Order: sequence, then structure tokens, then C-alpha cells
Amino acid sequence: MHRRAKTRLAGTIAAIPLWVLSCGVATSQSTVVNDQVQLGDIFSGQTLDVVTADDTTAVTTATANSLTGSVQSGDVDVQSTQSDQGAVTAQTTVNVASYAGATLAATTAATGDTTDADIAGGGRMTGSFLQTVGAVGITAESQVNAADGQTDVANVAVQAIANSAGFGATDSEVDVSTSQSSSASTQANGGAVIGFHSGDGGFSAAAVGDNLSAVGAGQSSLTLDSTQSNDGDLVQATYFTAFGNSQNTATSATATANNLNATNEGGDLSVTTDQSNDSYVRAQAEESSYEFGGANVSAYGAGNSVLAGEIGPNVALDNVQFNGDGGVESLASFSGDHGYDGFVSSTAMGNAATGFACSDCLGGMTVRNSQTNTGDVAASSSLAFTGSARSARGTATAVGNNASFYTTVPTH
Repeated sequence: MHRRAKTRLAGTIAAIPLWVLSCGVATSQSTVVNDQVQLGDIFSGQTLDVVTADDTTAVTTATANSLTGSVQSGDVDVQSTQSDQGAVTAQTTVNVASYAGATLAATTAATGDTTDADIAGGGRMTGSFLQTVGAVGITAESQVNAADGQTDVANVAVQAIANSAGFGATDSEVDVSTSQSSSASTQANGGAVIGFHSGDGGFSAAAVGDNLSAVGAGQSSLTLDSTQSNDGDLVQATYFTAFGNSQNTATSATATANNLNATNEGGDLSVTTDQSNDSYVRAQAEESSYEFGGANVSAYGAGNSVLAGEIGPNVALDNVQFNGDGGVESLASFSGDHGYDGFVSSTAMGNAATGFACSDCLGGMTVRNSQTNTGDVAASSSLAFTGSARSARGTATAVGNNASFYTTVPTH
């Protein structure tokens, strides 16, 4: 498995809606044809120099193509094509000389193609969605420099996604096909150096090549036919944090080449997936703190991931996953002198599939699952105290192909 050098910066998270479709007649039928092509580079960046502030907030987003639509009643058919052939970069730097305030919030997001479509009121959404990103960089970078400063509550996130499609239904029906293809190098890299952190802190990096999410609520039904292909150089998420003194902190990194997450309640859920990845996938999270209260460090890397869950009558999953020779690697570590609790978790999977149904709803599952992994999968975790601590826990899990299907009692 090849090794990549550490990246000490980070970034990315959002999408900018270009148009909104709404329809208010119960018997109406709407048709949308969307064609978007981005050829040039997209860049968004900002630097905040803070001496002392009550609160500090930074939001930096860069998006190549964005489509947003919603229908309150009636039916809609959407034919959408999005293509990004330009690099997308989002960068955030926060410099804190003394005090960043009660809350430090920084979000950095870089996205190639994004679609968000919702329907409510008993209508039906149909359509075809094609997203393509070329051999470019989708990069989000975020850095917090406060070696001589103080933060209280901190929420810092960096996200990079090449292709993203999201569908929502409330008491309605969604029946769509999606095709997502990325040849991009997708990276979300973050770093933070803080002298004194007195409250809760969350520092996260997430990178995804192709992402599809769908949620059905009320009496809804979802039918999804999805193809995802990722063959860029790498999909990487890294976050590095260093504290002089910290209270409760969590540092995480998640990297997934192809991801599908679909949950539904009320009607049936039917998911057909074909995922293929040839990229190198790397997730790395590292944290250090001389004095610490509670420290949680986690890294998760996957070539292909599918979740299909149904709180209702039936779930059908037809899943095909292929993860190639690029390899999947997950690394997590924490080091400190003395404190209380330290937990480190590292998970790497070539292919992962999960399906569940509600046993109290007389729900059933029909599953066909095919998984092939040809590359290396490695997970490592390390935990080091030079002084004393109350507890130390560590896990490292590496799996080539993982499938889990079950029925369960709902908690709501």
C-alpha cells in the first residue's frame, strides 16, 4: 500500500442553491431539465485575525455546480446533468492571539457537483441525475492557530465532496436513478494548535468521492437506482490537533470513496447500488495534549459504503461493490502527559454494507449482496501517556468485506 505524506491544513462543507422549484397545486405536474458545466477553477478563502472576541465564526464554501428544488404538492420529473472539469478549493485560516470567545465555529467546504431535491404533500418525484467530476482537485483546508490563545467551546469542520446528491420525501414518493463518477483527488485537511481549550471541542474532517443520501418521513416510499464510480488519485481526510491544556475534545477524520445512505419510514424502501472504487483512501486523525480531561480520537476509511434502513413494511437491497488495488488506510493516535480519559479508534474497510428493517412493523428484507476487494486494508491506533491517566482505551479494526443485515425494534 502506498503511503501519503501528512497534510497539516484542512477544509470544506456546503452547497449554494442556484434555483428553487415549488409547486402549490395538488394535481400539478412539473418538469425540470437542468444542464450545468463548470470548466474554470473555483476558489474561496478567508483569514481571520482575532485578538479578543466574544465569539468567532468563519464559513468558507466553494462549489462548482449546485441544483436545489422542492415541491410542496404535486408531481415532478427532473432530468439533470452536472459536470465539473475545474478545480474547487476552499481555505480558512483563523489566527487567535488571545481569546476566541465563548464559541469558535469554523466551517470549510469544497464541493464539485451537488443536488438537493425534496418533495412533500403526497406527490411523486421521478427523474435521472448525472454527476461527473474530472481529474481535478476538490480541496478543503482549514487551520486554527492559537498556540498562545484560549478557546472555550469549539466546533471546527472541514469537508470535501466531489459529487453529492440528496433526496427528501415527506408523505410522498421518490423514484429516481443516479449516476455519479469522479476522477478527482478529493481532500479535506484540517489542523488546530491551541494553548488552552477550556470547554467541549469538536474538530472533524470528511472527504467523499461520490455521496448519495435519501430520507423518507411520514408515509413515504423510496426507490433508488444508483451507480457510483471513483478512480481519482486519492480520497483523503486528515485532522491534526495539538493542545497545551484541554478539557473535552474530539478529533475525527472520515474518508469514503463511494457512500450511499438511505432511510425510510411508512412505505417500501428499494435500493439498487453498483459501487466501484480504484482510488487510494486515507483517513488520519491525530491529537496531542499535555494536560487533558477527556480526549476522543477516531479515524474511519472505506472504499465503498452502503446503508439501507426501513421503519416500515419492506426493504429490498441489491448491492454490488468492487474496491480495487488503491488500498484503504486508517490511522488514529493520541498522546499526552497526564489527565483523565483517552480513547482512540481506527477502522478501515474495503466494502461495507448494512441493511435493517423494523421488526415491530412486520417489516421484511430482501437482500442480494456481492462484494469484491482486491486491495490492502490497514487500520492502526496508538495511545501514549508519559505521565498518569485514569483510563486508556484503543481499538483498531480492518475488514476487507463487511455485510450486516438485521431486523430491530425501533427506538422512536
